[in-house]
Amino acid sequence: MKSGYKYLIITLLNIFLWNINAQSLPKVQVQTDTTQIRIGEQIRLRLQAETDTLSFVDFPELSELGDFEVVKTDNVDTLQSKPTRRLSKDYYITQWDSGQYVIPQIDLQINDSILRTDSIPNIKVLGVKVDTIKQPAYGFKNIINANGQDASKQKSSSFNYWWLLSLLLLIPLIYFIIKKRKEYIEKRKPLTPIEKAEKALNKLKKDKLWLQDKIDIHYLHLTDLIKEYLENELGLSAKEKISSEILQDLKKYKFEDGSYLSEDLLQKLQAMLQRADLAKYAKVKPAEPDIDLDLQLTNDLLDTSHEIINRIENEKQEKLAEIEARKKRRKRFWLIFAGSIVALLLLIGGTTYYFLKKYGVLEQVKENISAPEWVYSEYGANPAVGITTPHILKPIDFVDKLPEIQQKEIKTAFDEISVYGYKNLIKGYQIGILNFDLRQLASRPKQDIKFDSKDLNPFIINGMLQNIKAQNVEMKKDETDDGERYYGKFDMIIPKINVTKTFNFDIHIYNGDKYIRAVTTIYKKGSQENKELIDRVLNSVELIKD
Repeated sequence: MKSGYKYLIITLLNIFLWNINAQSLPKVQVQTDTTQIRIGEQIRLRLQAETDTLSFVDFPELSELGDFEVVKTDNVDTLQSKPTRRLSKDYYITQWDSGQYVIPQIDLQINDSILRTDSIPNIKVLGVKVDTIKQPAYGFKNIINANGQDASKQKSSSFNYWWLLSLLLLIPLIYFIIKKRKEYIEKRKPLTPIEKAEKALNKLKKDKLWLQDKIDIHYLHLTDLIKEYLENELGLSAKEKISSEILQDLKKYKFEDGSYLSEDLLQKLQAMLQRADLAKYAKVKPAEPDIDLDLQLTNDLLDTSHEIINRIENEKQEKLAEIEARKKRRKRFWLIFAGSIVALLLLIGGTTYYFLKKYGVLEQVKENISAPEWVYSEYGANPAVGITTPHILKPIDFVDKLPEIQQKEIKTAFDEISVYGYKNLIKGYQIGILNFDLRQLASRPKQDIKFDSKDLNPFIINGMLQNIKAQNVEMKKDETDDGERYYGKFDMIIPKINVTKTFNFDIHIYNGDKYIRAVTTIYKKGSQENKELIDRVLNSVELIKD
């Protein structure tokens, strides 16, 4: 008989004794404000989850729910009452066909688990009765003029004709306005030096003043347009200079890229300026081929110099574009680099925050910043364990985690089993309470020997030490008035970081004819603060009987 209970005790301890931070399984439920609606009316569906304060709950985003359409959803509502909290979210659903429907099960993610609600059957959607009349309804009739014609149609037709005529007249007016505006803008637009020179040169070619015996005026205009171009385009002071001075300036003129006008062009230009001076001042009449040659030479001067200036300007623009592109590439690089750093920091920070929150470290950091809030609570019943602790101990529901066969054995052997606990990872201590109710065990009719609940104490202690893989255990045992005390120290390898730490333990077990009450404490060795805290907890323990 004892070996059977030894097996049950060790099985239970392997579930909960050290992992006191584990919480009762979260509970989810779903409810509606009604089970009968008319077509198009809405049902408020409330999805609730009851968890501890550390759990992560993800409510689903639904657009459809079985045969129902989700019209809208409300924000998550939280009601927190340590150590538990209740979260709820309302979904408003509707159906557009009459009949009887079932609201299906809903999956809800809590931490790494998926919990499923119950379905809700027998949702009735009623049709809407339509009241008809025998006499059909007719619309309003149109207005009839004196001639019996439909006045509305006549007016509409007349209006359409006038609108079409106005549109036909408006189109050419709009075209005329746009054209005139474009011409006005072109006239107002200032001409560039090369455009102004080419315009004057084309006018000279068109006027043909040499045929009107106005050769001197022709060459005067020709040299004037050359001088104006040299001043406006090349920046040479040419208007107040004679031809030889202008030619000397052109020979010395150096473009921004270091190039000069060709010798051949300068020689031809020198001959042209000499003919121009003879025509203006000596009234010499050059032959018509020479006049045509001078016009062409002026055109070559304009084209050559402007081509060099355009090439220089294009090179400048290319350099500026390359500099700007280089700046943009550098800016893009630093933006990508900074974005990557920020994303990496956010990833690291988010991952760290998730795991710290998942394992309760953040909450414990907040709790450890301030002094503990000592509270007195009672756990279990008849007798209840009255105890003062830094925090309220949280209930641990473990029976549902066991296989079905073991659940039946536990329910057969024990009237009630309850476990409460709290673990502080930062300071390194834990407090637990185990309540075993042995009423059914003591009342079994086939019990041949007298059963003493103290016989289970060694199994409780050894099961706990085995479960946490304690090493180098040093343990002492003292008899107390209402039970036994086990205390000592052990070494244990801390998971994740693979470091061995030494812990003290002090366990008080209270035995009765039909019950076992155990108060377990474990704390890191060498911490005077933890020792004083555990002593205060153990000194406050009392059994409260009805």
